[in-house]
Amino acid sequence: MISYISNDLNMVKELDPQRHELALQMEAFLEKGGTIEVLQGPSFVPPPVRHDPPPTVKAKPVNRAIPETAYIDKITQRDIDREERNAQRAKDKAELMERIRKLAETMTYAQAVEATGMPRRSLERIAVEGGFKFKPAIVNSRQPHLRGAASEEKHAKDAERIKAFKEIGLSRNQAINQLGVTFKTFNMLLAKFNIDYPKRRAGPNPAFFAKQQ
Repeated sequence: MISYISNDLNMVKELDPQRHELALQMEAFLEKGGTIEVLQGPSFVPPPVRHDPPPTVKAKPVNRAIPETAYIDKITQRDIDREERNAQRAKDKAELMERIRKLAETMTYAQAVEATGMPRRSLERIAVEGGFKFKPAIVNSRQPHLRGAASEEKHAKDAERIKAFKEIGLSRNQAINQLGVTFKTFNMLLAKFNIDYPKRRAGPNPAFFAKQQ
């Protein structure tokens, strides 16, 4: 049964008839054998104590050394490769020229060709670029290897070279030095193969070798 308490007497008096009627109904209900069961009101049960697990300690991250990588685009890489190739070619050329220079101190063209396996024309070009000369060949007509067909073949090759020297504008002295023969042999080849080799000319454009800077 719910009781209501109010300080307002008028409101209390107004509820008296209702309480009287309710009391009569309860009495009649009990006389008929009914029972009134007083129900227990709700009770507060506190929740069980929660036991939280201990907080986990996170391991500190390991500072891994990240290798530094330089980004090079394709154009830059091609330029670097080209410079490296040019530098290597220049180095190889300088080493070859120094090697040929040392051979020229003690060898003739023929001996250098045999020692290096390079064509004589290549050796002549290197000698001109390096500004050095090979030892002149000693020509002796009484040597067995200069007689007969071998001698004629050598003279023919020398004559072709003399014509080439003439075309590029070498003087007679320069041609003799490049050919590695004596002045007498040079004149003999001119006469034998009917080569009109001009003597040194005076003028604004004489035959000469460009000096190496």
